[in-house]
Amino acid sequence: MQNNSKQYFRLRAFPNLEDHYEDFIKNDFVALGWPATGNLVGKSKEEVRAALDIEIYKFKNKRALGLAVGFFMRLLSMKKGDIIVVPHDNKTITFLEVTSTYDYDEAFISDHMAHQVKTKFLKKISVSDIPLVFKKSIDTMATLISLNKYAELIEDLLQEKDTKNSGFSTHTFVSDSQSKKIIMTISENVDRNDIEMFINTLHI
Repeated sequence: MQNNSKQYFRLRAFPNLEDHYEDFIKNDFVALGWPATGNLVGKSKEEVRAALDIEIYKFKNKRALGLAVGFFMRLLSMKKGDIIVVPHDNKTITFLEVTSTYDYDEAFISDHMAHQVKTKFLKKISVSDIPLVFKKSIDTMATLISLNKYAELIEDLLQEKDTKNSGFSTHTFVSDSQSKKIIMTISENVDRNDIEMFINTLHI
């Protein structure tokens, strides 16, 4: 049985749109960008929103700002023992264990990595060793998402249990008109937020 208080996340190692994967591993932390917000320790959701909604960070729209606020609220919620999955180059995924709560390290402001949680390296595996449905979930473009619904699968991967045949029931939907055709296959554990996130990654 899983510890219900344990959280699971996927974080992209691209603060300021730069690849900081090696920095994360070398320094035993993960980080978000937007350092001009200052220290967010103890800040509420509305205070985080206000800190992000400043002249230097002109988000394209309210949705983009809302997504950024969500990223920070997840970072602020991390605690010792939580698991972070970090994909890299579409080839590997690295599992890290959180060893501290959120900290704002001014030494990393210029590197856009001031917003941190400390981590411990657990494991690195090839994406070929994970179920396709899990790979698709961690491939979304959002910076920091919850993977709580994959808790059991992640624990199996960490304990080296075979997950290649981990099955999820799927449903296929077809919209076929004279001029347009759309086919979508969706696993049963996908929710509306997953679909919206996927649609936002399409360049159409």
